[in-house]
Order: sequence, then C-alpha cells, then structure tokens
Amino acid sequence: MMNEDSALSDGGLPIAAVERETGIPKDLLRMWERRYGFPQPARDAAGDRLYNAAQVGKLKQVRRLMDLGFRPGKLVGQSMAQLEALALAHTPARVVPDVCAGLIDALSGHDALAVRELLRHRLFELGLRHFICDFLAAANQLVGEAWMRGELRVHEEHLYSEEIKRVLRETLAGIPSGQQSPRVMLTTCPGELHLIGLLMVEALLRLAGCDAIAFGAQMPLSDIASAAQKHRVDVVVLSFSASYEASPQADVALLDTLLPAGVELWLGGAGCRGLKRLPPRATLLTLDQLDASVGRWRERQPPAIAV
Repeated sequence: MMNEDSALSDGGLPIAAVERETGIPKDLLRMWERRYGFPQPARDAAGDRLYNAAQVGKLKQVRRLMDLGFRPGKLVGQSMAQLEALALAHTPARVVPDVCAGLIDALSGHDALAVRELLRHRLFELGLRHFICDFLAAANQLVGEAWMRGELRVHEEHLYSEEIKRVLRETLAGIPSGQQSPRVMLTTCPGELHLIGLLMVEALLRLAGCDAIAFGAQMPLSDIASAAQKHRVDVVVLSFSASYEASPQADVALLDTLLPAGVELWLGGAGCRGLKRLPPRATLLTLDQLDASVGRWRERQPPAIAV
C-alpha cells in the first residue's frame, strides 16, 4: 500500500491512493477543492491530481475530526497545529471494555481471519442480541476512537467494517424472514456509505419478527418514497453517521413531503445529534429503544377483523 513517504519520494499520491489513505471519497475531495480551496493538488503530465504528504496528513486529521462531529467547512482553513490541538482536546482516552478485549490487537495484527474468528466467537458467546447491543455498540466506538487517536490506520478500520458486515450478513442469512408487521425498509440517503448501523437494526428487527427489507446504501429520496409505496412498507429506517456530509435535517424534511401517508420514519446514528423540529412521522431511536418502538407501533394498530 502507498503511504505518505511515497508521496514525498515520487511527487505525490494520486487521488485513488488518497481515498484509501484517508477514507475520504474521491468525489468529496474534488468537491472540497472547489468549495473550500483545499486540498490544492498538483497535476502530473496527464493532468491527474497529485497530493503531497502535508495535504494527506491534514486530510487524515480532518477526517478524524469529522468522525468527532465537526463539519469540514470549519476545519479545512485551520493549520495542522490547530487541527491537532482540536483533536487532542476532543479525543477521549482509551478505555477498552472487557467484552472488546483483544479487538484492537487483532486489527493491528493484520490477520483478517483472526479478526473474523474473534467476532464469531463473541457472537457465539453472547448471542445475537447481546452481540449487537453490548459488543458491537462498544466495539464501534472503540475502533472509531482508536482511529481518531492514530492507533489504527484507515485500512485497519476498513478491515473491521468489512468483517463486521460479513459476520452480520452470514448471521442474517440464517434467520427466517419475519412475517409480522411492521414491514420495515432500511436504507441511507445519497452520500451516506456506512451500512453497519443498518445491519445491526435489521438483525434486531428480524429477532422481533418484523418483515425487514434492506435496500442498501445511498438511495435517492424520490426512490425511497417510491419503494416505500410499491412495497407497502409501514416504516422507513434511515441511518446517518457522524461523517455524513449533507444535512440530515433537510433530507428528513424533504422525505416527509414525499413518503406516502401513514409511513413512519425511524432515524438513528451519530449524525442525528443536531436534528431538531422533526416532522410528526419521524422518531429518533437508539438500538436499545428499537424493541419498545416496534411494540408501540403494534399497539397502535387496529385489531384484525376475523373473516
């Protein structure tokens, strides 16, 4: 894998390598260049972008602070020293819950199979519900904080994400589709790539017997509304991560005007922290509130009429 040293030796990193090093998508790098004037890559003989080591280092720090909830527009104009001071002031000290013992070492050991086996062992040991609510909730935070402190590199964080998704999908494949209401659609808005939260919610909904339909990530709002109507869903679940670049507030407001009457919106994720003035159909939820929300939804439904 290319690194910052190669950026010094060969004149810079191409945009694809910067995406791998920082975890910032190429389209977002280009947008920041136009909107904020940073980064300002050089160009090679073919006109392709080349990013020097200083820019790559600053982009990594910006990404870490975005994961803490900061917006890029407030960060890109600051010096590296200012960004480092901001990160130091807001990055929590490392505290490893007992249930997560060995996880950071496994990720740092660059052994994908060892990471997978650790996750499977925790799943077998705890059962699916506690694996999601106790282990994954703590592990996601632990890995995110380790990345912010620079203890894990982007590829190690990506390995964690991919192995979590693999284990969850393997597990979901063995759970029969729910036959009970509500019928729930799970997706994310355009620009939101993170799927782990949705997979966690899908697993809990399956355990509750719900008819959960996963549509993957980055679904246009008009398509969300159209799919909700065609699949006759009762609830749309949206997940917003802390690094979501757009405005969840605007997305929720627009989707409220597009969804069929009677369809509820359940929202979750770190990107929802600043949400205010939600439409009546929208509810903010955490994982530990999900079962109660399903129960309340069922209680509100009129009793079935015997034929």
